[in-house]
Amino acid sequence: MKKNMLIAQSGGPTAVINSGVVGAFTAAMDLKFDNIYAAYQGIEGVLKKEIIDLKAADRKTVEGLKYTPSAGLGSCRYKMSKDITHPDFEAVFKVFEELEIGYFFYNGGNDSMDTCDKINEYAVKHGIDIKVIGIPKTVDNDLVGTDHCPGFGSAAKYLNTTLQVSAYDCYSYSTPTIIMMETMGRHAGWLAASTACAKYNGEQLVDRIYLPESVFDMDAFLADTEKLFKEKKMVFLTVSEGIKDKNGDFLLSGVSVNDNFGHAQLGGVSEFLKSRIAENITPRTKIINPNIIQRCATHVASATDMEETFNTGYMAVKSAYEGKSGYMVAYERVQNNPYVMNYKLTPLSQVANAEKTIPQEWIIDGKQMTNDIIEYTEPLMKGEVMLRHGNDGLPEFSRLPRKFITL
Repeated sequence: MKKNMLIAQSGGPTAVINSGVVGAFTAAMDLKFDNIYAAYQGIEGVLKKEIIDLKAADRKTVEGLKYTPSAGLGSCRYKMSKDITHPDFEAVFKVFEELEIGYFFYNGGNDSMDTCDKINEYAVKHGIDIKVIGIPKTVDNDLVGTDHCPGFGSAAKYLNTTLQVSAYDCYSYSTPTIIMMETMGRHAGWLAASTACAKYNGEQLVDRIYLPESVFDMDAFLADTEKLFKEKKMVFLTVSEGIKDKNGDFLLSGVSVNDNFGHAQLGGVSEFLKSRIAENITPRTKIINPNIIQRCATHVASATDMEETFNTGYMAVKSAYEGKSGYMVAYERVQNNPYVMNYKLTPLSQVANAEKTIPQEWIIDGKQMTNDIIEYTEPLMKGEVMLRHGNDGLPEFSRLPRKFITL
């Protein structure tokens, strides 16, 4: 069997997701794989036979993806059936056969790891010799079986940097103001919680943090915010997009729609809360809603995050080459100070369709965090990434030509 590999990306991109692809590509080159293929826009690209020959592409362009935001191979939210007898699986493996694929790598989050697990299950059931490894990513930081997720450290760095910059702006005025940042996080509030790291004048900046892991009570929220507003000149709040009421419903569940995976497409809760604050406390409320920029801000990426992500891709290919299959590359933290981390393999079956939320013991009264989240997050944000800039002063990024091979 030829040493041909296929790699694809899926789900919401991150600032460093491409670093994992470059790591995988580098390992495949080092191990002298015959062909290195990429599916454009994930498993959907496999089904459409939209395949890019990475080995034939300009190597400088491929390696430049490491410093390029978002999914360089294109992403998708195509939902594969949980039933491996579905025709999609046969179609996928037909493409694998045509390309003589011996190794498949899927770079994504929860649902992507489920797809990866099902592909491995199909291969085992049908006696097909193909090694399948998941390369993790997700700014939500909610994959189980790993200490943290590639992309989270960079997103946290961007959010905390944005808050600190905003604080210097707001404190230049004397008008009392409520400043609210909305972060991503459907069921796990890691990003919102990470903003406990932000500081102003050496002190913790954010006064309250509202997470999906805690019940959100509107009356209590308004009463506490009003109390803070009377006591302080500036009030800083962080709210996760996925906060829920006592019934477990998203605060904006009545207006949200679902994506292809059946997940509610959230966002806008900060504007809703702003309107309630205006009605009950003050019209002087400023919103910081980073939206998609929090997950693709390579210009404020963490060097630690980028290098770790590169290594996950490299280890994925190396592990598959050594005969491993049905695993996701994961992180195992040894200690915080100095930060020491090891790489390991976690079975895909343990990762698929599971979510890691913030430990309840790290949350105080549903609106503040213990120092644990700071000790956990700070090492992941360290180090600066130097981007290449053009004559216009703007960063230059790599883009793979959408040149598909003929099957």
